Amino acid sequence: MRRVKEKSRIFIFLTLSLFLIEETVRLGLSSVLFKEEDIYSMEKSFALNPHDAELNFSLARLYHILTLDEKKAEAFYISSLELNPLLSSSWLGITEMFVENAGLRVGRFGDSQIAGSGGAFDFVDSAQPTTRTIGRSKNGEKQKALATLRRLSELTPKSIAYLWEGSMLALRLGDKSMAMKSLGIVAKADPGRRKRVFDICWEIIGDPELILNNVIGDEVLPTYLSYLISKDKLDETFPVWKRMKRERIVSDVREPFDSAQDRPQSNDDIAFSYIEFLIRKDRGSEAFSIWSEVIGRSGNDSLIWNGGFENELLGRGFDWKTQKADGVSIDFDWEKRFQGTKSLRVEFDGKHNVDFYHVSQVITLEPDTDYLLTSYMATREITTRNGISWEVYCYPTGSMTKATEPLTETAEWKKVELSFHTPSDCKSILLRLRRYKSPKLDRYISGTAWVDDVKIFKVESNANAQSREEGI
Repeated sequence: MRRVKEKSRIFIFLTLSLFLIEETVRLGLSSVLFKEEDIYSMEKSFALNPHDAELNFSLARLYHILTLDEKKAEAFYISSLELNPLLSSSWLGITEMFVENAGLRVGRFGDSQIAGSGGAFDFVDSAQPTTRTIGRSKNGEKQKALATLRRLSELTPKSIAYLWEGSMLALRLGDKSMAMKSLGIVAKADPGRRKRVFDICWEIIGDPELILNNVIGDEVLPTYLSYLISKDKLDETFPVWKRMKRERIVSDVREPFDSAQDRPQSNDDIAFSYIEFLIRKDRGSEAFSIWSEVIGRSGNDSLIWNGGFENELLGRGFDWKTQKADGVSIDFDWEKRFQGTKSLRVEFDGKHNVDFYHVSQVITLEPDTDYLLTSYMATREITTRNGISWEVYCYPTGSMTKATEPLTETAEWKKVELSFHTPSDCKSILLRLRRYKSPKLDRYISGTAWVDDVKIFKVESNANAQSREEGI
């Protein structure tokens, strides 16, 4: 009896060993025969290993893409999903095939084209649909594509690559709700794809309110505002900025923070970019409103920001902007000043005939209104007849240009004034230090100029002043 048991164990062991050897040889041969993009070798490999889901998918892909044999492609897609219902690549492939069979192309669509959300396939279990029902569905290729695409979305909620491909297919199917949901996840998770997401949304969906509310998450708002600025979409920027302020994506820089790390990193950059965009679009009042919210006001009645040069120059928005110019040095001067702690100094090296306009500031004003510019200036050995002066002109229209008398040679602090009236189309001016090129032989300018305490005030007309005095 004991010998019989031992023989039985030996027989079972040998049988299992032979089976394992056979499986190893079979899988080894299948691996050797497998060659990508070679249907003949892959079919040989499949004959030895028909239960490999990935191999079934690879064959489906080849029949789908290379030979355009849709029947075989669909059969292999289905077989791969029967073997592995979680194989996302097969769900994506069969969805693409159904979309192609439905003859769908990407294009703008309206609500009437949105696919219904009802069950496109008669799945046995909504949580785990059977793949056999795919082939038996009689609801059309589009409905089959929608069903497989929904299944793909369920399987790959965090896969950016599959979500991206799925969103493109959803757009072709006309299901913008599914597409926008996927695109929103992609935009949030993958900054490198954001511009492509925005481009697709504007090209295919085209509705700014839908895009903002369904695709653009709070984390994406600064990038989206920059995109709209780059595309010159002025009206569409207003609700974006409003939401950014509501969600405190851009905070008031005057608000206290526990540490520098607590301050939003994109605050200054996106705010300044938006302000300058509004200025270029002749929307100075909106730009200055944002400037006041984010940066603050000047603290006095003058319309000039930082007119005494007491603060560091921001170089953007409504603060002073300085640019490099050959033969010119621009810096603060703590020794020579009219008031406060410092003035702005401009030095010319005497080797260049400078066309100078490299210190400037944009100021928002009211049209058809009188204003007075005042400033204190000093000079030392300014040469040539074309000296240094203040110039104002309507920005960006250029409908008015006025300037103070140029200062030359040497002079101590002197108050300069300029009265001007804004035309009816003038909402902002550009104030800048100016020196025009000289046509004379003695044209290379040298010397130093200082400016301080720059102010602009609105001048009330006599009629308005009288009305105020009389209490009208």
